[in-house]
Amino acid sequence: MDSVLAATDPNAPQYADALYWRATLSTNGADAEKDYRRIVVEYGASMRSGDALFQLAQLESARGDRAIAADHLERFLLENPGHPERIRASLTLVRLLLDQNDLPRACTNLRQALKEIPDSAVETRNQLTYYSSRCVANDASPGGRAPVGEAVQRDSATTAKRDSSPTPAAPEAKARYTLQVAAYSTRADATALAARLKTRGVDARVVGTAKPFRVRVGRYATRAQAAAEQTRLKARKITVTIADIGADDR
Repeated sequence: MDSVLAATDPNAPQYADALYWRATLSTNGADAEKDYRRIVVEYGASMRSGDALFQLAQLESARGDRAIAADHLERFLLENPGHPERIRASLTLVRLLLDQNDLPRACTNLRQALKEIPDSAVETRNQLTYYSSRCVANDASPGGRAPVGEAVQRDSATTAKRDSSPTPAAPEAKARYTLQVAAYSTRADATALAARLKTRGVDARVVGTAKPFRVRVGRYATRAQAAAEQTRLKARKITVTIADIGADDR
């Protein structure tokens, strides 16, 4: 695979595929992680980006860093609506969050997983249903208070409304920077991610008339403004990178 990479143009679509297989075949976890991260950062529009993100989550979980593994899986589920590993990723994410006793996030992801999992995935559905007991046990509240599930949804909506107000951006004519969430080879996938972000109170847009179709947020006059919003979004488990605004995004 080293020979293949050496003979392949880094701008060619095959380069990300070669990076992925080198990482998969590597006997060194550090080298594998480096290649997976490179795919996620530099080749976000590649079909291998989701695969690499899922592998990163598994590496972090194996080394015992459940929090980072969970972050990777949440991003994986957000950015890869049609990936064949979604069912396994959802189950793993729920387990990791329950291990950390993060019930609000665990129960939210569990309910979403139960909505998505087909009836044919009987074993996985049974496992998730088993974990549901922990959510049910924490849903009932004394004194007529709302169930935890409803409270989480209401609090999430309130937080989204409060946090979605971006760092004040300059008028569009003066904007130089934006925040990029992801890039896809199809407009349908990019539009789906933008729609999911909007449900969380993030005003996302799709940029580009040909692939890669980029999902972006905000327009800012200075890098400092963009960086401030990047920090706010990171706190909400939304990973973005600062990008220059091009002619196709004005």
